Amino acid sequence: MKKMKRFASLGMAAIMTMSALAGCQSAPKETQPASAEGGSTTATTEAAAPETKKETGGEPVVLRMWGGVPAEAGPQEACDNFNELYKDKGIQVEYERFVNDDTGNLKLETNLLSGTGVDLYMTYTPSVLTKRAEGNMALDLTELIERDGFELTQYFGSMAESFYINGLPYSIPTKLDQYGIVLNKDMFDAAGIEVPTEWTYDEFREIAKKLTHGEGQDKVYGMFWNSQQDLCYLFDYLVAQTNGGDPLYVSETESSFADPVVLKSVELLNNMMNVDKTSPTHTDSVTQKLSQEGMFLTGKSAMTVGPWMVRSIKDTANYPHDFMTAFAPYPVVEEGQRNFTQGGYGDHLCINPKSQNVDAAWEFAKWYATEGMLPVVAGGRVPASNTYEASEVTEAFVKGAEEYLDLESTQRVLITPADNYAVPSITKRIAEVKKVAVEELETIFIGQQSVEEGMAKAKTRADEILNKE
Repeated sequence: MKKMKRFASLGMAAIMTMSALAGCQSAPKETQPASAEGGSTTATTEAAAPETKKETGGEPVVLRMWGGVPAEAGPQEACDNFNELYKDKGIQVEYERFVNDDTGNLKLETNLLSGTGVDLYMTYTPSVLTKRAEGNMALDLTELIERDGFELTQYFGSMAESFYINGLPYSIPTKLDQYGIVLNKDMFDAAGIEVPTEWTYDEFREIAKKLTHGEGQDKVYGMFWNSQQDLCYLFDYLVAQTNGGDPLYVSETESSFADPVVLKSVELLNNMMNVDKTSPTHTDSVTQKLSQEGMFLTGKSAMTVGPWMVRSIKDTANYPHDFMTAFAPYPVVEEGQRNFTQGGYGDHLCINPKSQNVDAAWEFAKWYATEGMLPVVAGGRVPASNTYEASEVTEAFVKGAEEYLDLESTQRVLITPADNYAVPSITKRIAEVKKVAVEELETIFIGQQSVEEGMAKAKTRADEILNKE
């Protein structure tokens, strides 16, 4: 299989384009409020506006935009802002939510291949983006980019090229993905523990022990790994800090499952679940259908694995709680091993090559990426484009939850960009490789084999898959 272009270095030029925020590092800048009122901040959006039916006296072009985020979490407001701004230009957009799971993605792809119902849409992982680009479900944007002078590197830095497929741009990256450990700051404060800015596996493990207390239904765990949702989180959020954006691979013909950092990461989870008892076991997480919201926001765990539940943290009506949430970087095996920042670009906005409204879809895509994302920031989505003010991003991110989100750690971990992202470059047989990892990890975590035995089997099996003709 052809692979994605390898990411070499983000480079300082991309960071220098970001606005400086007083007292902190530069960050992606956020939507100017004026843009929703008719003032464009992106010259190319205005310069290349296509002729529409409205301009020739007909009905406006109505775009159909599909995304995995609930409409009420920002996408609908973003579409409403666009519709107001473009009502006299003859373009309107309607949002349809699909659930970002196997069933939802199959529904989306069925519509893409049939050529009906979708003009543009979001793709959420590099492997799926590769599949859609190579399967004629995403438009090669090269001609549109050249026509309008809308160079992706101008707005997103050189890292944008890391998400090209076979050297070609099939999407506009719209979201900066940065993650970290989510923690209950009140519990940390009560235990006299400062919010970490750096920590090792051993330090992380000891803190989890200090924060674990109680028995039975009253037990509070130091950590909830959310393993029932995805056992491969340990690769994405632990291994990647040291080994980079391809934590499952050594190369296209060799898996990483014998790597010392991988073994230490698996050992960490196994010890916390089955030895220290500072995290629910994988069996309990699966059989009891545990969730981050159900564990963290009810005070049953002091920490959890990822901040994609920011919407729920802010939704105190459905998830009532009164504590402050803070964020810390993922731990590394040993001090000084942090070679990469877990993160990169997500929410890849694609155009259906079968759309009858490609020019109009392109107008929306440019506007959304560079001007229109402020409403979705409140739901935890940080814009990737350098056309947004960092202070506005932070303000929108914590808006309505100032009493529940720690401002300093939110900005430091989730918003301020880095220059060393762990960006993926290898996707060869990734679904099969992940399946092997999950199967062997499950047997380790339920006590059927040791870490060494399970990962040795995983490596043998995965390497055979990678070396198939």
